[in-house]
Amino acid sequence: AEVGMTWSGVIPNARKSTRGRYFGEHGDGWGGTHIENPRDAIKEVDMSVAKPGIKILVTETTGQKAALFTVNERGEVEEIPMTPEVQAVVDLIAANCEEARVSALYVGGTGGSARAGVTNYPVKLSEAVHNNEAVLTVGGAPAFVLPGGGINFMVDVEKVVPKAFTWVPTPATVAPIEYTMRKDKYAEIGGHVDKIVHVSTVKKGE
Repeated sequence: AEVGMTWSGVIPNARKSTRGRYFGEHGDGWGGTHIENPRDAIKEVDMSVAKPGIKILVTETTGQKAALFTVNERGEVEEIPMTPEVQAVVDLIAANCEEARVSALYVGGTGGSARAGVTNYPVKLSEAVHNNEAVLTVGGAPAFVLPGGGINFMVDVEKVVPKAFTWVPTPATVAPIEYTMRKDKYAEIGGHVDKIVHVSTVKKGE
């Protein structure tokens, strides 16, 4: 017995990894395997262990496709209609899956000239960011600031506002960078305080 269960006698058409765990060959079939017909997922049934009438559910890990089988008195596998109880299990599996997504991280850094556009003392801006006295965002998205000198960061592209990135012939990519801090801190690091515009004025120009 494994984790409170006993072997059913059903042998999957796949490579055994550990007890009760099998991996199919890669392909374009069910669950990304070479199985095109769900019946082919069952290699054989050991009738010295299995009992006639047992049911076998073949489904993908995402529950997108499923088929139900039973074993007759001769040990033959036959497909049967999906029962409401089994369909409920398949639906539960599907409900706990999400669409495939791509993880995209933008990795970049702000040079001295870019920081000089914020303050007369770029190094003080770097120190403020690393001391958590200024918050760095990229197109409104929170960024992870890498340790070390300068301001180098990673950001989840999906959280950045749409169409935020561009490029220049340098070659280099360009991303919108924002720094958020208290006004007195901005003055302390030599920020261009005289260029501050009230948010209400900015919104009027939208």
